[in-house]
Amino acid sequence: NPSNLGFIKAVNQGIRASQRPWVCLLNNDTVATRGWLSEMIRVAESDHRIGLVNPTSNSLGFRSGRVPIDVYAEQLRSQSGRWTELSTALGFCLLARRSLFDRIGLLNESYGMGNFDDDDLSRRVRAEGLLSARACGAYVYHEEKASFRELPGWEKEFEKNRRIFEDRWGRSLRILWVIPPGTSPPFETALELSKQGHWITWMAVPDALPEALRSRTQVSQIPVTEKNWRWKTLLRLMTKRKKPFHLAVCQEEQWRRQAQRFHCFHFAHILPKTNPEEILRRCQALSRAR
Repeated sequence: NPSNLGFIKAVNQGIRASQRPWVCLLNNDTVATRGWLSEMIRVAESDHRIGLVNPTSNSLGFRSGRVPIDVYAEQLRSQSGRWTELSTALGFCLLARRSLFDRIGLLNESYGMGNFDDDDLSRRVRAEGLLSARACGAYVYHEEKASFRELPGWEKEFEKNRRIFEDRWGRSLRILWVIPPGTSPPFETALELSKQGHWITWMAVPDALPEALRSRTQVSQIPVTEKNWRWKTLLRLMTKRKKPFHLAVCQEEQWRRQAQRFHCFHFAHILPKTNPEEILRRCQALSRAR
């Protein structure tokens, strides 16, 4: 293009110009490894419910550490054919059938230069009853924001797009979920909220999570013990400053009273009731609140 039209319009131009049955968006700040694309296609073909596919990546929390990227990728090949559901597929390396774009449309150009266009696409895919998935056996490294952070006014553009997305879909909540000793973890409710795009910090005694939750990038787990669970969870609630919690959930009334007493330090909503219907209702209301 004679001038920079932005990431989204350029991607849409590319999709329109291409002719094959598969479309893969791949950023220029990535490092692909052997078999990455064929493995993503294998996963997409394995289940008709899958609409979008990401590879395993550091952007999804899978970092190689000191192991070279290609060696780490080879270790993942034993998981060929396996996939886990994502609440949101990321646009750095994104595979879809052409028929999906014919069905729901291209990337939303309201997001200008980029950011939140992949979140928006994922929500539209979910609205069609389809899933986003991570191909466990494919690996692509992503140097995050390598292009965007060089653009003047990037932070202002990011905030503008965040408002566009939240006006349309609601904001993604950050939820502290505390499971006291001797109580039954509401796994199904937490799973549903993570599928809706909310972020959950899970602190439980015992701390074991089922695979359906443990594999989700929207869920992080912090271990606690029977001895320290109360003060450690309250401390977490009060000291999370950069991205504070919107909501705290705990089945124990004493914990809720203590959390409410220290409300001036955290400002999170404390649910007076913790039945699944009430949690889902309150999250929906908070997500849409301004």
